[in-house]
This record gives sequence, structure tokens and C-alpha cells, in this order.
Amino acid sequence: MATAKVDGLAPYEAEDVVASRSSRDALARAAMYVALAAAWIATCGSLYMSEVLGWIPCLWCWYQRIAMYPLAVILAAGLVLRDRNLPKYALCLAVPGALASVYHILLQKVPAFARFESCVIGVPCSADYLNLFGFITIPMLALVAFVIVIVACVIALGVREPASENYLAQGPLAVLPPAASVGLIVAAIVALFVLSGAMTRSRQPASSIVSSAPAAALPAGASREAAAARYEQACAGCHGPANAGMQLIRAEYLRTHSDLEVMALIRAGRSATDPDNFSGKAMPANGGQIGISDEELVALVRYLREVRGN
Repeated sequence: MATAKVDGLAPYEAEDVVASRSSRDALARAAMYVALAAAWIATCGSLYMSEVLGWIPCLWCWYQRIAMYPLAVILAAGLVLRDRNLPKYALCLAVPGALASVYHILLQKVPAFARFESCVIGVPCSADYLNLFGFITIPMLALVAFVIVIVACVIALGVREPASENYLAQGPLAVLPPAASVGLIVAAIVALFVLSGAMTRSRQPASSIVSSAPAAALPAGASREAAAARYEQACAGCHGPANAGMQLIRAEYLRTHSDLEVMALIRAGRSATDPDNFSGKAMPANGGQIGISDEELVALVRYLREVRGN
């Protein structure tokens, strides 16, 4: 077997250097595949939550998606093309994404950050679709994925040998032509979207109902303007700013149930897979609002009945 040469070193010393380089490059290469797996798992999980479970992303969820989704493509393309600077490219997205996740967690878990709420329309950034054990939330899962990518990139940058052969050239994808590898990645992305669409529950919209019942008056101490403002803040993102959006104002549930029953529904929320949910989208508990009082809920329900005309 031929022995690799290293200038200025004896043959036995050269073998040790080559073995050391090979070990470090293998570790760096493996780290980038770990980063790729983390990015793809996070991307697929994000799409599953929004497209299958019907969890509507908030503004800061989208910021994290903007960082994570390109990572899934860049890491795959960098490994296919065997780009030695791939860790640097990935860090440019992973670090801002991790910072966005940390800020989103603070918005959800630290009351003092509520005054910095930037999701003034649509799903509130403080809404918790997922809250396992009191701390495992969607931005927490995103932060874990970003941290894995960051650590993997730091390892790849720290252990590789600057003068050695490109450590990505010996990866598993190297056995495939670059064009074939890119084709497999594109096919996987298309299959993911097709699967997500097939799994989304199709719903029939509720029929439009016209009622001649008189409008209910708003309770004392809760102005119509305050109720309208609460609607715009908590509900308009999904149900429409003109009060005629996603099966809310025309919903039969509002006509056939009492104020207390409607309030209980708002308090509990409704999952996307609920048989009575015709929108296919999840409704967060309390509309994703923190600290909404019973009086405010009563005012909101009466406001909905007033603008609907029953």
C-alpha cells in the first residue's frame, strides 16, 4: 500500500499526520450532516404544524422560518457541491435565527416583554399552540434546531485542517453526481408539499345564515370601541378586518349558542381537526391573548352579535 507523503516529515510521521487530518475532516463532515438533519427536521416540522395541524404562524414565527428554510437548502446544496465555506454560510442564517427564537420565547414567557409585542394584527406572538411541560414551545424547538446547526458549524470550522483536502469531498453524497443529488433534494421538497396538502383535512364551509333577531346590547363598562379594538388585535388576522372572514360572523355556532357557550369556546380554542372546525386552521385559546378578562370576552361576543345582526 502506498504511503501518503507530507513534506519535511519521515514516512511514519507522515502517516500519523494523514490519519489525524482524516479523523478531523471526518468529524467536520459528520457535523455538517448533523446540521443538515436538524434543518430538515425543523423545516418539515414547521410545515406539518402549519399545513396539517392548521397552526397559523405569527410574525416572529415567519422570521424564524425565513432563517431556517434557506438553511435546509443551503446545507444540502453545500454538501452536494462540496463547498468548503459551507459552515460560514450556514452561520450567517443560524445565528440571527437563534436570536429571533430567543426573543420569541421572551415574548411568550416573560410578562415584562408583553409591551414589546409586535404582532398587533393576526396571531399574537405570545400565543402558545404548543406548551409541553411549561417550557417546550414552538420557538424553543426552533432554538434547539438553530443551536444544533451553530454548534455543528463551529465544530466543522474548528477541527478541519486548513491545508488538507476538502473534507466535504468524501461525504456520502460524493458517490452521486451533483446533478443527481440536486434532483433528489428537489424531489424530496416536492413530495413534502404534496404529502402536506394530501393530509390537510378538507372542510365544507358553513352556510350563510341570515337572522332577523335583534342585536344584543354591549355590557356596561365595556365600550363598543374597546370590543372592536380587541377583535382587530386578536381575531382579524384570521377572521378578517371587515368582520366577515373565516366563518365567524356568518357562523351558525354564533347564532345557536349562548354568550357563555361562545365565551367557553374562545377560552378553550379549537383544534384544526375538530369536527366542527370548517376552516382547517387551529384557533388558539383566548385568541392567543394574555390576561383577557371575562368582561372583555362578554363585550367581544356582544360586539360580534351586534355587527352580525343577531
